[in-house]
Amino acid sequence: MVKKQVKSKSLIAKKNLKRGLIGLFAILAIIFIINSPIFKIGYVKVIGNTYLPREDVLKIARIREPLNIFSVQTDVIQNYLQSDLRIDTAKVWRDFPNCLNIEIVERTPLAVVSCNYGYVDLDKNSMIIDTYKDPKKIQKPVIIGVFLEDVYTGDKVENEAINKVLDYLGYLKPELLQQIMQINIANVDNIEAYTMNGTKIILGKVENPEELANKTNEFFNDMKVTNIPIEYIDFSYSRPVLKIKQ
Repeated sequence: MVKKQVKSKSLIAKKNLKRGLIGLFAILAIIFIINSPIFKIGYVKVIGNTYLPREDVLKIARIREPLNIFSVQTDVIQNYLQSDLRIDTAKVWRDFPNCLNIEIVERTPLAVVSCNYGYVDLDKNSMIIDTYKDPKKIQKPVIIGVFLEDVYTGDKVENEAINKVLDYLGYLKPELLQQIMQINIANVDNIEAYTMNGTKIILGKVENPEELANKTNEFFNDMKVTNIPIEYIDFSYSRPVLKIKQ
C-alpha cells in the first residue's frame, strides 16, 4: 500500500514537472516571437493623408520604426490619432506578417490666418486645427486684414467676417480653392479675394456665401476657355462687373 502511494506521488511529481517544463517552453517561445526580427513590421502604410506628412502621422501615433507586429496595440494607436484635432477619424489594422495599416480622414483646412506666433489653419467651423511658424507650410488661402492673438489649437475663432469667408471657401470646388491666394477682410463691407495670377475678385459683404461661390466657380470655368487678362470681377453688384487689364 505504501509502495503504491509512493509511486502515485512520483507520477504526480513527474506530471507537474512536465507541465512546468511545457509552460516554461511556452513562455520562452512567446518571448522569442515577440522579440524575433521575423515579426518586425517591415512597413507602416499611411492612407488618406493629404496635408499631414507621413512622418507627422507616425509621430501622432507614437510609432517608431521598426516595430514588432505583436507589440502593437491598434486600439491605443487609433485613440492617439483621433485625439489630434487635425484628424477626424482613424482606423488601424495589421496585415500579417509584417505590415501595419493606418487610414485617416483629415480635418480639412480652408484658410490661414496670421497670429502673434506664426500662422493658424482654420477648418469650415472656424476651429484652429494646426499652428506653425514656417510660412512654407501654408497650403490654403491666407485671410489678411485680421490678426489673431492668444489663440491655440482647438480654439474656435469668433469673427463674423472670417466665418463668412470660410463658408464661401467651403462652397468652392477643391481645385479652384487652390487658385485663391489671399482674401482681404480689412473692410468687411468690401471683402476682396486675389487669385494666383493677380486677378481681384470683389465679394462685397459676403451676405450669401453659396451664391458667391457658385459665381466664382462659373468665373473660373469661363477663364479656362479664354486668354483675356482680367484685372478684376466685381460680384457686389446684382450683375457682375468685369474689367479687362489694359
